[in-house]
Amino acid sequence: AVVSTQSGHYGREITDEEEGGMVEVGPRFCLWIIKIFSGSFSGNVVYENPNYKSPNQYRTELKIAASNRYKAKAEKNAQKANVEIVPKEDEFDEIFHTVTQDELKQAG
Repeated sequence: AVVSTQSGHYGREITDEEEGGMVEVGPRFCLWIIKIFSGSFSGNVVYENPNYKSPNQYRTELKIAASNRYKAKAEKNAQKANVEIVPKEDEFDEIFHTVTQDELKQAG
């Protein structure tokens, strides 16, 4: 039986038994319905949450997404490495063009 009022003991609040108050024992949490069966733990499925993903499925999807990001990044880097660097055309090339012997023979 709890007789005294104390606060701050491991996050619990203890009240007098005569007050009939509630005692908070731990952290709050939410329950999400996954399936409802017609029996206690078996039977026909009455309701099934279509948005529910098991923790294993969720982790698998995270790993696949991470691997896809890695693959996209690797492909982008590979494409960068395979790109030929073409020098920009110099607009003054024709002005300062030196005529070679081969060009003279072809023209003549």
